[in-house]
Amino acid sequence: MASIDKRPNGRWMARYREFPGGPQKSRTFDKKIDATRWLTDVEHRLLTGTYVAPEAGQVTVASYAIEWTARRQWRPATAERIERELRLHILPALGARPLGSLRRSHIEEWAAGLPLAPSSAETVAQSLSAMLASAVDDELMVKNPAVGARMPRADRAPVVPMTAEEVMAFTHALPDHLRAAAVLAAGTGLRQGEVFGLTTDRVQFLRRELRVDRQLSTPSSGPAVLAAPKSSNSFRTVALSGLVLDALSVHVDTFGTGVEDLFFHHDGRPIVRAQAGKHARRAAEQAGIGRRTWHDIRHHHATVLLSAGVSPALVAERLGHDVATLLRTYAHVIRADDDRVRAIVDDTLGERAEDWLRTEAG
Repeated sequence: MASIDKRPNGRWMARYREFPGGPQKSRTFDKKIDATRWLTDVEHRLLTGTYVAPEAGQVTVASYAIEWTARRQWRPATAERIERELRLHILPALGARPLGSLRRSHIEEWAAGLPLAPSSAETVAQSLSAMLASAVDDELMVKNPAVGARMPRADRAPVVPMTAEEVMAFTHALPDHLRAAAVLAAGTGLRQGEVFGLTTDRVQFLRRELRVDRQLSTPSSGPAVLAAPKSSNSFRTVALSGLVLDALSVHVDTFGTGVEDLFFHHDGRPIVRAQAGKHARRAAEQAGIGRRTWHDIRHHHATVLLSAGVSPALVAERLGHDVATLLRTYAHVIRADDDRVRAIVDDTLGERAEDWLRTEAG
C-alpha cells in the first residue's frame, strides 16, 4: 500500500509498490502536500497503465538498441540496413542519452542534421521512431517523442508508367535469357526479387497461377539466398495470362533452370540484384526510354489494370500491397481516367439530357 510518513529530519517520504509484494519505492519531499500530489499521480498512472518505473527511463538508447535488434526477425537486407543506420546515424548522436530524457526537440534537431538525401534521411528517421515505439510498448517510455516531430520528407514525383511500347522496347533490348523476366514482370507486377527468386515449383501451369512466398535476397556479403518476401501482404497467389505462361514455357525449354530450379539464371547461378539492375539500365538506355528499372515495369502493370477498371483491392492483392499504399501511389493514375469515366457514363445512360427530363405526354 502507498503511504506518507514524516522523517526525523522533518521531510516527508512517499512510499509505494508497483505491484503487491514488489519492492518498495520512495521519494522524499519538503512539504507533505507535494508528497501527496506526487503519490496520487503515481497511483493514477499505475491504475491507467501509463506508469513507467523511474529507473526504466535511465536505459540508454544504445543499450535498448541492442535488445531491440536482437528480438526482431527481419529479412537479411532489412537487418543490414537497420544495423547500418544505427551504427552510422542514430547511436553516434543519441546513443548515450537515456530513453526517458528524449524530447521531440531532440528528435527534430537530430533529424535536421542528418547528412543524407531526403529519402534516406526519412528512412533512418522512420527506423528510430519504430525503435522508440517499441520502447513505449516495453514500458520504458511514456510516449514516443518521434510522433509528431518534424521529420525529413522526400518529395516524390508522381509515378510515370511505361507504355506497352516502351516495355516491349525494353524487353527486346535485354539479353535473350532475361526477356521472359520482363514479360513476367509486365504481366504480374512482381517485384524484382520475386521475379528472380521464382522457381518452377511455384508455377502451376494447369491452374494458370503462381505462388509468391519468397524472393531472391542479395546480402551485402555472401551468396544470394531465397528468403521471405517483403511483408505479410507479399504472400499471395497471382493469376497468369496465356502470354506469360507461354513466355515461361519457351524460356525453360530454351535455357533450362538454374540452382534451386530458378527460372532466371546465368549459367545456372542466380541473377543478383546488382546484375539485374545493370541489365535494366543498359536495356533502357539502348531502347531510348530514359532511366528505367524493373520496378517501372511493376508500375506499368498496376496502372494498366487500374486504367482498365480492375478494382484497387484486386490490384493491391496482385502487387502484394495494402489498398491504402496502392491508392497513395497510383491515385493520380485513377484521376487521369476521368475522361474515360465520363465516356462510360454517357455511353451507359445516353448523351441527351432531354431524353431523361422530358415529360411523357399523357
